[in-house]
Amino acid sequence: MLVRGKIMNWLNHDHQNFEEVVYQCRTACDAQDWPAVRRIFEKFASNYESHVRIEEEVLFPAYDAHPGTSMEPTTSLKADHVQIFRLIRHITQQLGNSTHADLGEDLSLLYRTLSIHHDKEEEIFLPMASEALYSDKDAILTNLSSQSG
Repeated sequence: MLVRGKIMNWLNHDHQNFEEVVYQCRTACDAQDWPAVRRIFEKFASNYESHVRIEEEVLFPAYDAHPGTSMEPTTSLKADHVQIFRLIRHITQQLGNSTHADLGEDLSLLYRTLSIHHDKEEEIFLPMASEALYSDKDAILTNLSSQSG
């Protein structure tokens, strides 16, 4: 789809939803509602893992294989994913402990890290990928859909 001479971003992501769920975890943490924190966070972690798997198995390889693109953006985003999953594992470990002293701070750090990563994806990578991969749009969307279902 063209909008004022530019291809409109056809790669939609649910980043804001992930940030909202982490915010909900932090709110439950502030209320010391540990069962709610565990329940919300476990669902977040599972859904985020699926989200990243789709990016790393479908979207990033399609972009990296496209002629004339640099692998630097996907390399940087994959490094962010490693950092995010390190935080997720750390928070999961804390949830298994009986003390939650630093949990609120760690959830806030995860929120900020996600926000920065998602901004990088949405403002830099996705517009580039949307334009570079436009000719393969239908096949990529089909592949993304089959991976998420």
